[in-house]
Amino acid sequence: MAEEKKKHTALKIIGGVTATAASAYAGFSYVIFRHAFDLKRSMIHKSTNLIHCDTEKEEWFMHSEKKDCFMNSYDGLKLHALALENHPESNTWIILVHGTSSYFKNMIDYMYEADHRGYNILAIDQRGCGTSEGKYTSLGWNEHYDLMNWINYLISMHKDAKIALFGLNTGGATVINAVGDYLPNQVKCAVEDGAYSSIKDIINYTTRNLAHVEAKLFLPAVDVLVKQILHFSLHDVSQKQQLREAEVPMLFIHGSTDTTVPTSMVFDNYYACASEKELYVVEGKGYNETYTSPEYFNRLFSYIDKHIHE
Repeated sequence: MAEEKKKHTALKIIGGVTATAASAYAGFSYVIFRHAFDLKRSMIHKSTNLIHCDTEKEEWFMHSEKKDCFMNSYDGLKLHALALENHPESNTWIILVHGTSSYFKNMIDYMYEADHRGYNILAIDQRGCGTSEGKYTSLGWNEHYDLMNWINYLISMHKDAKIALFGLNTGGATVINAVGDYLPNQVKCAVEDGAYSSIKDIINYTTRNLAHVEAKLFLPAVDVLVKQILHFSLHDVSQKQQLREAEVPMLFIHGSTDTTVPTSMVFDNYYACASEKELYVVEGKGYNETYTSPEYFNRLFSYIDKHIHE
């Protein structure tokens, strides 16, 4: 009788430990999901809506011809973009896609440079950012469908438009995913700056750096949440596969000292790309610092000009 009681106690302990372990596994998987995708509750996606105090650029922006544009996403979110059309005689456009925890106004340096080179601009708020509805980011996957809709929106307004795409970190991932799908002939080239090589890669890298834990162990449970909430699977989306289908020319940019999105990831993207491509590693620049290099904007727009005007 005593032996049976010991066995029963042991089973209860094992069951309790197993339940505790399962609860801890599920809990940490949710933490990974929240910090990767939940814009409202993530420590990683803290708001960075800070604008450089540049009087000249603010003055330029204030006097620009601006128009707020709205459309509905495929899953019912109201999305916002700002059109700046200071060159109504021109049919050259650049669509700007901002990065993590940002919104269109944080691209003011890019808007200013594009405008002074004769481009009209469509600067979008990605879902969950700025004036666009949404609670979650999908790190560039659902957003690439939004970008394709904005391209079609712009063409519906300007059927002869010649369009360049530019995306910064998460926006760069959005651009990468878009070039792997059908893009209309009006899109002449695409540029990404600071994008990661895949959603799984950046989750693994960030979790390892911040929590010193291998996220790979938790990805199956994270993927369950992604399927339930974001309606795709981490295992079914691949930036490398998108790039293997790319047809528009692409420029890949990255800072040589970037430790937030490691520089090695730009080489993964570059070598996967099937279309005409160029690589620009900006020496001595880290995450979101590449634009501070003196030659950056000349290099960027010489590439865009070449493909827009050929």
